[in-house]
Amino acid sequence: MKHKKSYAVLAVFLSLNGCATFKSYNSETATLVSNLSTGQIDQALSQHESNTGSNKDLLYFMEKGELQRLKKHYPETIATWTEADQMIAQWESEAKISGAKVGQAVGSVIVNDKLRRYDGEDYEKVMLSTRLALAYLAAGKTEDALVEIKKTWERENLIKTLHEKDIDEAESQARQKGYSTKSEDLKGYPIATLNSPDVTRLKNGYQNAFSHYLSGFLYEAAGEESLAAASYRTAIELQSDLVVLKEGLIGMDNRFEKTTIATVTQQLLPVTKSAEKKSKSSKQSKKSVKQISVAPISVPVQTSPFIAQSNESDVLFVVETGVAPFKKSIMIPLPIPYAGIVPISFPVLESDPISANKAISISLPNNSIEKLTMITSIENLSRRSLKDNLPSIMVRAAIRGAVKGASQAALYKQSLLAGLVVNAVNVVTEQADERTWGLLPAEITIARVKLPEGLSTIKIQTSQGMKEVTVNISGKHVVIPIRLIGSSIYNLQAGL
Repeated sequence: MKHKKSYAVLAVFLSLNGCATFKSYNSETATLVSNLSTGQIDQALSQHESNTGSNKDLLYFMEKGELQRLKKHYPETIATWTEADQMIAQWESEAKISGAKVGQAVGSVIVNDKLRRYDGEDYEKVMLSTRLALAYLAAGKTEDALVEIKKTWERENLIKTLHEKDIDEAESQARQKGYSTKSEDLKGYPIATLNSPDVTRLKNGYQNAFSHYLSGFLYEAAGEESLAAASYRTAIELQSDLVVLKEGLIGMDNRFEKTTIATVTQQLLPVTKSAEKKSKSSKQSKKSVKQISVAPISVPVQTSPFIAQSNESDVLFVVETGVAPFKKSIMIPLPIPYAGIVPISFPVLESDPISANKAISISLPNNSIEKLTMITSIENLSRRSLKDNLPSIMVRAAIRGAVKGASQAALYKQSLLAGLVVNAVNVVTEQADERTWGLLPAEITIARVKLPEGLSTIKIQTSQGMKEVTVNISGKHVVIPIRLIGSSIYNLQAGL
């Protein structure tokens, strides 16, 4: 009777959680990516809604906002990503109170990690703030964009604290129960993909240079010199070998000096003209006026690649390519104390073939060619995140394996059939968590140039040929986001 009751409870549990337990996030995301690679955004949006049903979690809002952004529906994008941001804010609030990561559902120990509340990968939380800032910029809301940029800094500081505590907790539990947190013990796991030089040289699995460089660019545009400098320095710390980041910091003093000179000159000119009218009889007065109006303009300014002339704009091209790597589940036999060898599923990351099309350079109207610098690889960032989280994943897997192994052994003693049934159920339900923000780009590249105001045709050299976009330059600082997915290119500048 006991094992029959266990079957009944297990059957009810699986029926209530079947969708989350067996849902294939890979196939759903692959369908969306396929639609986007051929420009079918409306089809992708419809598919996304049909995939979700009534369970609108964090992942639903992150992916939907990405689709709306590709349609350049920026008010809707902001509203959708704000919903996602509020969910992350709830996680942050809970984490601050508990002092640790939360959302560790009990079901994840019994069945699999898919039953945990999805709070997003740490790098996804940071990227959400950055992408919200880009959406606000496209909607013409610069002040709101700066608020999101500030949130990026605050979010990173909290993640750093929680991440350190999470690692300590995993190691503590492992010591108490005799579990291993060494990746070398995962025989058959492709650990080399997490230990490549491009992955291990990253400072951590949540900070990225693009978010901080964009922060520097926006603070510079807002006239906040010290905040801009701090942002550029952080970007350099994260990607110290990129010349474009160093140029952004080195030339900033000159750019601020030139901006200040131009502003002061514009303010003084009306005063000087008035002074000339009132002082026609005074040669000394005229001489002073001439010195005030001309001297600031004649101050020598050192050469900086980003100093724009009076009829030019400082333009930051942000070209995103491909899509983030997807997760899949692989089964690995894991030795667990008192339970023996138990097959456990672990997540591995694989690149989407569509991300092979890279952005290489841009050709400007004056026929000059600017290299596009890869400033952030979400591909590498996701691998570093998985590498850093692997000890916690291993501990949860070991606990889950111990529970399943003990329950299976107990039922075998009661009935061979019962033990076989539970063993089959354990195998079927043992799946790694494949959830991830799959519509993020695989890479983010930038080029910072000076362009005259007005419409310009820009050519982008990609691995699969040349693409053209028309951009509208207006204002002293301009951010132009472009997305390349397969053979489709999306110019995300509003109004075009």
